[in-house]
Amino acid sequence: MRDNIPLHWSFNYNHGAQKPHFANNLLNLLNDFKINSSIGDKCEGKNTYIKQVFEILPNYWKGYNRTSETLTIGNLVIERNFENGQIWNYHVQYQNTTNGENIRFNFLCRSDIYRTLHESWQVDIKNESGDGYSKLLLNGTLISDDEIQLSINDIEISAGTVDNCIPLTCNWAMYDVIPTLANTEKHSGFSAQIALLEDLEHLRPKCNIGYLGSIEQPLPLDGYFLYGEGLLPSYWWVDTGQTVIVSTVFETLVLKEITRGVS
Repeated sequence: MRDNIPLHWSFNYNHGAQKPHFANNLLNLLNDFKINSSIGDKCEGKNTYIKQVFEILPNYWKGYNRTSETLTIGNLVIERNFENGQIWNYHVQYQNTTNGENIRFNFLCRSDIYRTLHESWQVDIKNESGDGYSKLLLNGTLISDDEIQLSINDIEISAGTVDNCIPLTCNWAMYDVIPTLANTEKHSGFSAQIALLEDLEHLRPKCNIGYLGSIEQPLPLDGYFLYGEGLLPSYWWVDTGQTVIVSTVFETLVLKEITRGVS
């Protein structure tokens, strides 16, 4: 047991009676990442291709018990290519092996601080649990940079409009936005407002990013929060150039590996 290593409250779901042990699983993943990341160039400026793999841990509740020693319930893979010196092309796959959810997100972002959404995107959702809901295809388009149009299984709807003074991004781009902010905005007074298209479907027009603090254990990390009306809070912990831990209400994502190169 490794209960002597402190966990920050924002990702501390370690209740000793539960099985398997949350802290041990989290710390083992962080240790593996620390070892693996000791090799390689971390300078994003030299790379046009980046791939990250995150393990998904369920946040404990009272009485949680599984027979497996492994707590992982799925993974998140984020790939991005830098194209034409100005656009990031994202390919994201979120897979939850316990509920059968398999989602693919494909979207474009400008190469600015907030990775603002560009042109169009697609979301392909499949559910392999055997329920009646099994598949959904969503296509989205930005109209004049402020109006969002969606097509869900060929049904056209408007998702809302955005104040053109507020940058529009999505939660999957935040894995790059937060580390970028951490390079320059690491102080208690920092706060920034964005519009967030959650899962490229639900518009949260006014969200706030702020600095949460820094920790030394279990790794030296800088923390940020993301709050917004209609948006569940999340907490983001980064080291130099990359998001390492993301804690949401229901799950905690931990960086397992990262690949950088030239596409």
